[in-house]
Amino acid sequence: MIKQKKKFIPWSKPKLFGSEAKHVAQAINSTWISGGKYIDLLEREFKKFLKVKYALLVNNGTTAIHCALLSLKLKFDDEIIVPGYGYMAAANIARSMNMNIKFADVDKNTFCVSLENIKKKKTRKTKVVVITHTYGNVHEVQKIKSWCLKNNIKLIEDAAEALGSKFKNKFAGTFGDVGTFSLHATKNITTGEGGLVVTNNSKIASLLKLYRSHGVLEKRYYHIVPGHNFRITNFQAAMGLAQMKNRKKIFLKRVNI
Repeated sequence: MIKQKKKFIPWSKPKLFGSEAKHVAQAINSTWISGGKYIDLLEREFKKFLKVKYALLVNNGTTAIHCALLSLKLKFDDEIIVPGYGYMAAANIARSMNMNIKFADVDKNTFCVSLENIKKKKTRKTKVVVITHTYGNVHEVQKIKSWCLKNNIKLIEDAAEALGSKFKNKFAGTFGDVGTFSLHATKNITTGEGGLVVTNNSKIASLLKLYRSHGVLEKRYYHIVPGHNFRITNFQAAMGLAQMKNRKKIFLKRVNI
């Protein structure tokens, strides 16, 4: 009996239009491989699209969360509430930062964490709540935001899977103190690997920039804090810019699927 070869069906396949290769070639030919104009252009494109004051590209969605947590000046043993269902990026980073993690149950209909279950996990040590817009769903974000403000708790939106999702005509990732996105190959807009951090707070934005690039700002080799290298490459940003120009087609295809 002849054994049939199994057909591989990808969980998600990026939608490419051909312009990505042209943009990437232009970035490479410019010899600006690490930094370059496409990074600035794509950040401006995201800022305009999401209607936020600050948008910073990073090298993946997990470092976007790491950068967000660092920007909130959290201390050892601070407590963070994260969803009990979903990708564990926020919990993994929080553990590496020696934070105490509380898992809150999600709503069975949306797979997103509910305010009722967040309240059950709150203690006097709770400093941050992370909500994940799983599968692009935006659930109780306005209620959670109001509750966090009332309790002096910072809110991070993990919108890795929700670029383009809206609640009351406002984009997912723009409600909290910080919003994070993934630009992985499986996401709506891709740079291969990549991420994005957004905020409307100038102080948080300054810290995001600081931690993204070795803890250095204007003065080269002068490290203000022990930072990281969370930067994206110019040719990745070039690919992302081409994708953003076709975002309406990509979003429509995803909705139809």
